[in-house]
Amino acid sequence: MDIRAVGQESREAVAMMDALWEEIQLRYGFRAPNPMPATRFDGFWLAFGQQGPVGSIAMAPLTDAAAELDVMYVVPGQRGTGLAAELLAVAEGFAIRRGIGTLRLRTGEPQPESMRFYVKSGFRPIPRYGKWAGDESARCFEKEL
Repeated sequence: MDIRAVGQESREAVAMMDALWEEIQLRYGFRAPNPMPATRFDGFWLAFGQQGPVGSIAMAPLTDAAAELDVMYVVPGQRGTGLAAELLAVAEGFAIRRGIGTLRLRTGEPQPESMRFYVKSGFRPIPRYGKWAGDESARCFEKEL
């Protein structure tokens, strides 16, 4: 799979954020404007297949030593292929090169496969943090690199 860094404002990146947001709204049972395009990401990567983007991951700064993973999305037809692990490896490598020692993320009960994936990938559950502190649906995870 061809994984490339892209600008978060690119047409393909926005399309992946929109696809993820649509799935989140369906799983969690609500409708709202997509907040992801307004987030300042330090890194944004897309996985490209023959027909265009099939996966994404992004990283936003939390502190000098910690960052938050976001926009982790794999199109349904590519799930179970190892693409999520490839995307995560790219983001982790970027974090290590930038001196970031901790990655955090938010997922939730309506996304059980993502919780399994993150635990399998070395993340551990942590208390809700930052903007997620008051979100009862949030399940937060952390990994020391």
